[in-house]
Amino acid sequence: MTEKTYTEKKFTESIRLAIEDRATWFYLLLKAAEEEGIDEDKIAKNAITKYGKLKGENFNDVKTPGDFVTKLSGGNNTLAFDMEKVIANDNRGELIFRYCPLLESWKKLGCSDQELEDLCKMANYGDYGILSCTEGLKMDFPKMMSKGDEYCHVVLTKK
Repeated sequence: MTEKTYTEKKFTESIRLAIEDRATWFYLLLKAAEEEGIDEDKIAKNAITKYGKLKGENFNDVKTPGDFVTKLSGGNNTLAFDMEKVIANDNRGELIFRYCPLLESWKKLGCSDQELEDLCKMANYGDYGILSCTEGLKMDFPKMMSKGDEYCHVVLTKK
Protein backbone atom coordinates (compact mmCIF):
# COMPACT_ATOMS: atom_id res chain seq x y z
CA MET A 1 0.00 0.00 0.00
CA THR A 2 1.39 3.39 -0.94
CA GLU A 3 1.08 6.40 1.28
CA LYS A 4 -1.05 9.20 -0.14
CA THR A 5 -0.77 12.86 0.65
CA TYR A 6 -3.81 15.12 0.71
CA THR A 7 -4.09 18.87 0.79
CA GLU A 8 -5.84 20.41 3.78
CA LYS A 9 -8.66 21.41 1.43
CA LYS A 10 -9.19 17.83 0.21
CA PHE A 11 -8.96 16.49 3.76
CA THR A 12 -11.53 19.05 4.99
CA GLU A 13 -13.88 18.17 2.11
CA SER A 14 -13.64 14.48 3.03
CA ILE A 15 -14.54 15.15 6.66
CA ARG A 16 -17.40 17.42 5.64
CA LEU A 17 -18.82 14.79 3.27
CA ALA A 18 -18.71 12.16 6.02
CA ILE A 19 -20.58 14.51 8.38
CA GLU A 20 -23.09 15.31 5.63
CA ASP A 21 -23.74 11.57 5.25
CA ARG A 22 -24.39 11.34 8.99
CA ALA A 23 -26.79 14.28 8.75
CA THR A 24 -28.66 12.58 5.90
CA TRP A 25 -29.07 9.38 7.94
CA PHE A 26 -30.27 11.44 10.87
CA TYR A 27 -32.85 13.24 8.75
CA LEU A 28 -34.13 10.06 7.12
CA LEU A 29 -34.45 8.29 10.48
CA LEU A 30 -36.44 11.21 11.88
CA LYS A 31 -38.70 11.25 8.81
CA ALA A 32 -39.31 7.50 9.18
CA ALA A 33 -40.20 7.99 12.85
CA GLU A 34 -42.57 10.81 11.92
CA GLU A 35 -44.25 8.61 9.28
CA GLU A 36 -44.76 5.92 11.93
CA GLY A 37 -46.36 8.45 14.29
CA ILE A 38 -43.40 8.36 16.67
CA ASP A 39 -42.25 11.53 18.46
CA GLU A 40 -39.06 12.25 16.51
CA ASP A 41 -37.92 14.99 18.90
CA LYS A 42 -38.09 12.57 21.84
CA ILE A 43 -36.12 9.94 19.92
CA ALA A 44 -33.53 12.51 18.86
CA LYS A 45 -33.22 13.95 22.35
CA ASN A 46 -32.63 10.53 23.90
CA ALA A 47 -30.30 9.14 21.24
CA ILE A 48 -28.25 12.25 20.52
CA THR A 49 -27.87 13.14 24.19
CA LYS A 50 -26.52 9.62 24.77
CA TYR A 51 -24.14 10.11 21.84
CA GLY A 52 -22.98 13.38 23.40
CA LYS A 53 -22.41 11.64 26.73
CA LEU A 54 -20.27 9.02 25.00
CA LYS A 55 -18.19 11.81 23.45
CA GLY A 56 -18.25 13.64 26.78
CA GLU A 57 -16.34 10.86 28.51
CA ASN A 58 -13.26 12.60 27.09
CA PHE A 59 -14.31 15.83 28.82
CA ASN A 60 -14.16 14.57 32.42
CA ASP A 61 -11.03 16.63 33.06
CA VAL A 62 -12.67 19.86 31.86
CA LYS A 63 -13.06 22.35 34.71
CA THR A 64 -13.46 25.75 33.05
CA PRO A 65 -15.24 27.24 30.03
CA GLY A 66 -11.82 27.73 28.46
CA ASP A 67 -10.93 24.06 28.95
CA PHE A 68 -14.18 23.05 27.24
CA VAL A 69 -13.63 25.32 24.25
CA THR A 70 -10.01 24.22 23.87
CA LYS A 71 -10.97 20.55 23.95
CA LEU A 72 -13.95 20.97 21.60
CA SER A 73 -11.94 22.97 19.08
CA GLY A 74 -9.11 20.48 18.87
CA GLY A 75 -8.79 18.00 16.06
CA ASN A 76 -10.41 17.65 12.68
CA ASN A 77 -13.71 19.26 13.65
CA THR A 78 -11.95 22.61 13.60
CA LEU A 79 -11.47 22.21 9.85
CA ALA A 80 -14.86 20.64 9.14
CA PHE A 81 -16.81 23.38 10.93
CA ASP A 82 -14.36 26.20 10.18
CA MET A 83 -14.12 26.89 13.92
CA GLU A 84 -12.58 29.97 15.43
CA LYS A 85 -11.69 30.07 19.10
CA VAL A 86 -12.73 33.57 20.21
CA ILE A 87 -11.91 33.33 23.89
CA ALA A 88 -10.89 30.55 26.24
CA ASN A 89 -10.27 31.39 29.89
CA ASP A 90 -11.40 30.33 33.35
CA ASN A 91 -14.64 32.35 33.18
CA ARG A 92 -15.67 32.29 29.54
CA GLY A 93 -15.23 30.28 26.39
CA GLU A 94 -16.49 31.23 22.94
CA LEU A 95 -16.37 29.52 19.58
CA ILE A 96 -17.59 30.61 16.18
CA PHE A 97 -18.54 28.01 13.57
CA ARG A 98 -18.52 29.48 10.08
CA TYR A 99 -19.57 26.30 8.26
CA CYS A 100 -21.85 23.42 9.21
CA PRO A 101 -21.83 20.23 7.14
CA LEU A 102 -25.01 19.09 8.92
CA LEU A 103 -26.87 22.22 7.88
CA GLU A 104 -25.51 22.02 4.34
CA SER A 105 -26.74 18.44 4.04
CA TRP A 106 -30.23 19.35 5.24
CA LYS A 107 -30.37 22.27 2.82
CA LYS A 108 -29.45 19.91 -0.05
CA LEU A 109 -32.32 17.66 1.05
CA GLY A 110 -34.68 20.62 0.63
CA CYS A 111 -35.55 21.17 4.28
CA SER A 112 -37.69 24.19 5.12
CA ASP A 113 -36.39 26.98 7.36
CA GLN A 114 -38.41 25.56 10.25
CA GLU A 115 -37.05 22.06 9.67
CA LEU A 116 -33.50 23.47 9.66
CA GLU A 117 -34.10 25.14 13.03
CA ASP A 118 -35.65 21.98 14.46
CA LEU A 119 -32.88 19.72 13.16
CA CYS A 120 -30.16 21.99 14.55
CA LYS A 121 -31.92 22.08 17.90
CA MET A 122 -31.91 18.28 17.89
CA ALA A 123 -28.26 18.12 16.84
CA ASN A 124 -27.44 20.41 19.79
CA TYR A 125 -28.64 17.67 22.15
CA GLY A 126 -25.23 16.13 21.48
CA ASP A 127 -23.50 19.29 22.65
CA TYR A 128 -25.59 19.30 25.81
CA GLY A 129 -24.80 15.62 26.30
CA ILE A 130 -21.09 16.44 26.22
CA LEU A 131 -21.67 19.34 28.60
CA SER A 132 -23.45 17.05 31.06
CA CYS A 133 -20.13 15.26 31.61
CA THR A 134 -18.66 18.41 33.10
CA GLU A 135 -19.59 20.22 36.28
CA GLY A 136 -20.60 23.82 36.73
CA LEU A 137 -20.68 24.91 33.10
CA LYS A 138 -23.46 26.49 31.05
CA MET A 139 -23.72 26.60 27.23
CA ASP A 140 -25.65 29.05 25.08
CA PHE A 141 -26.04 29.54 21.34
CA PRO A 142 -26.73 33.27 20.83
CA LYS A 143 -26.33 32.94 17.06
CA MET A 144 -27.17 30.02 14.82
CA MET A 145 -26.91 29.67 11.07
CA SER A 146 -30.14 27.67 11.09
CA LYS A 147 -31.88 30.85 12.29
CA GLY A 148 -30.38 32.95 9.52
CA ASP A 149 -27.28 34.16 11.33
CA GLU A 150 -23.98 34.38 9.46
CA TYR A 151 -22.35 31.88 11.84
CA CYS A 152 -23.02 29.80 14.93
CA HIS A 153 -21.74 31.29 18.16
CA VAL A 154 -21.27 29.02 21.17
CA VAL A 155 -20.71 30.62 24.58
CA LEU A 156 -19.66 28.71 27.69
CA THR A 157 -19.74 30.24 31.13
CA LYS A 158 -19.73 29.06 34.71
CA LYS A 159 -23.13 28.34 36.26
